[in-house]
Amino acid sequence: MIAAGAPEIGTDGEVLEVDPPRRLVQTVRMLMDPRAAAEGFTRLTYEITEGKDGVCALTVTHELGEAPTLAALFSGQFEDTGAGGGWAWVLSDLKSLLETGSAFAG
Repeated sequence: MIAAGAPEIGTDGEVLEVDPPRRLVQTVRMLMDPRAAAEGFTRLTYEITEGKDGVCALTVTHELGEAPTLAALFSGQFEDTGAGGGWAWVLSDLKSLLETGSAFAG
């Protein structure tokens, strides 16, 4: 990503709450795009709930508030420009990694 012009540090934020292995709450600000950086910090909450037979569920809540550029990015609207497929892509890749031990190629 750096070779494509992205800054060395792509995001910043802070951890607000940790309850391993059930909950993580953090802020995040995307620094790779000046418009997204100007929108400020958003809040991310990851929650894992245990189900039956060793299965668990992951819920990701991204509070985007007044961050339309970041909302568009994480919804996958910029996928055709090489910016990735947003949360759907991230979570699908995580599922592949957990099931097969391998992430998406490239």
